[in-house]
Amino acid sequence: MQDKLYQKRLKILQEIFYSRKVSHAYLFTGKLNQENLSLIYLLAKTLLCLAPGQRPCGNCRSCMLISTGNHPDFRVIEPEGDKIKLEQVREICYDTALSPYLSEHKVYFFKKFEQLTEVAANAFLKTLEEPPPAVCFLAIAESEIGLPATVLSRMQRVYLGSSQEKDHSLPSNTALQILTKKELLPMFKKAEIFSTKDRSEIDLYLCEMQEKYRSFLEFTVEQGEPLNLGLVNTVEAIRKAREYLAANLNIRLLLEDLYLTVYEELST
Repeated sequence: MQDKLYQKRLKILQEIFYSRKVSHAYLFTGKLNQENLSLIYLLAKTLLCLAPGQRPCGNCRSCMLISTGNHPDFRVIEPEGDKIKLEQVREICYDTALSPYLSEHKVYFFKKFEQLTEVAANAFLKTLEEPPPAVCFLAIAESEIGLPATVLSRMQRVYLGSSQEKDHSLPSNTALQILTKKELLPMFKKAEIFSTKDRSEIDLYLCEMQEKYRSFLEFTVEQGEPLNLGLVNTVEAIRKAREYLAANLNIRLLLEDLYLTVYEELST
C-alpha cells in the first residue's frame, strides 16, 4: 500500500505540473537524496519544457539547459556555509520581478530549506504572499521543524519519503496532537481557500494526509501498541474524502467534514 500511495502521489504531481496549473510554492519534506532530487528536477523540466506535446520532452532547448545547469529561468539556491542567508533571498526576490527569459515560468529551487535563517524567512514572506504570476518556488527540507509557520502556511506541502523507506522518527503520540479544537477554525479557513483550487491539487493534499496518518498507524503497530481505532477511522475517512472529491462533491464542505471527523476520532 505504501508503494501505491507513493506512485499515486508522483502521478498527481506530474499531472499538475504538466497542466501548468501549479501553486506558487511547494515544500517537499524528505531526504535530500538522488531519488527525490530527480523528481523535483523532473517537475521543473515539465513546467519549463518548450515542447507542445508530451512534457518534458528531454530534447528542447529548455530541457537541455536544465540538464546542463544553465537554464536562465531555473535557479538553485543552496546554503552558504550552513545557512540560506538574507542576501541570497533578497537576490531571489528581486529576480522574481523580472520576466521569464526562455520559458513561460521561472522556477526557484531551494535545497535544505530548513536552513533558512529567520531574517531570510521574513524577507521571503512578502514574495510568498504576493508572488508574481509566472513564478514557482520549489523547496526540499528534511523536516519542517524550525521553519516559521507563516512561511509553511503559504506553501503546498508534499511529504516526499522514498517509496522504499518509512519514517520511523515520529513519536507514537504525534498523530494524537495533530488537530486540536483551537486549530479547527484555521482549518475551516483553509478549506475555504482550497475551494478555489483545482481538484488535482486537493487530491494531492489528501493523498499526503492519507499517507502521513497511515505512517502514524503503522508506527504505533510496530511499537507494539494497541491498535488505534481513531487512526484507523481517520485513514478510512480520508480515503472516502478522496472518492467524494472524484465524484465532484463541494470541496469546502468535504474538507470541513473531514477535519471534524479527524478531530472527533483523535481527540478522544
